[in-house]
Amino acid sequence: MKHPNLPVQGLIPMLTLLSVLLLASCSPENGDDALTGADQEDELTISVTVRELEPQLIRNYIDVNAEIQPVTSVDVFADTAGELTRLTVSKGDRVSRTDVIGEVDPSRAGQRFAPSPIRAPISGTVVMVAPRVGSQISPQTPVARIATTDELEITTHISDRHLGRLRSGTRALVKLDAFPGEEFPARITRLSPVVDPQSRTAETILRFDRTDRRIRPGMFARLQIILEERPDSLAVPQTAIVRRDGRTMVYIIDEDSRAARREVELGIQIDGQAELRSGVQPGDRVITRGQNLVEAGTRVRILED
Repeated sequence: MKHPNLPVQGLIPMLTLLSVLLLASCSPENGDDALTGADQEDELTISVTVRELEPQLIRNYIDVNAEIQPVTSVDVFADTAGELTRLTVSKGDRVSRTDVIGEVDPSRAGQRFAPSPIRAPISGTVVMVAPRVGSQISPQTPVARIATTDELEITTHISDRHLGRLRSGTRALVKLDAFPGEEFPARITRLSPVVDPQSRTAETILRFDRTDRRIRPGMFARLQIILEERPDSLAVPQTAIVRRDGRTMVYIIDEDSRAARREVELGIQIDGQAELRSGVQPGDRVITRGQNLVEAGTRVRILED
């Protein structure tokens, strides 16, 4: 029996169509899964570093230089004019009230008087000795200065732009080069009622909270005068803050390892840190590097610092 000859050109399209239909009917679900997996593998992932938010103390303060000085300092004078014939003290010596620290010979040509003693008016430490033995002095010439070094104060000058936030009792931390790593608490005891017109500063006096006999008059000090203090703040590096379209925000990482946007209100900003007063909570993981490369929903991978 003879079969009719079919054109070859007609068979090829028919066979191709049958093959496609057969494959589609065998595994439609597996095909969808394979496509989804390919999409996930192609999704962009951004590497970032994070800070997990924990409550912490944050301070706003001003830095100023200062000098340690005795609370009480008294110049010593002779009772009469004449030649300073004896001086029994040196700088740093301890003296008691009424101790004789020197003598003046008030004699004049043709006259002879008994030497006149110079006595310490208070107990304390000699912090200055002025004239030399043999000098002619008068009752207006300071011979020495005695200070009560058991009581010290800190003297500094504060810019007038900060004066509105300071008052008697404002706290400060004192740092001394002689004791690196230590901080000595102090408080403002007096603010000058006038501002120097040249420097635009006001003299400010502070006293230590506790006596520490290691601290001496004349030491150079650096002060942190505390303007504001919050003990349970959430803070991030200022570089983690993103500003877009007039909004201030940070990016956190959600439970699906994706970036999520949070608008925030900033508080204290100091020492490279920014307080976040709203928009986040303890435990949130804020992106600190890579935040400018992500959008809401971007998949991220956390790098170790």
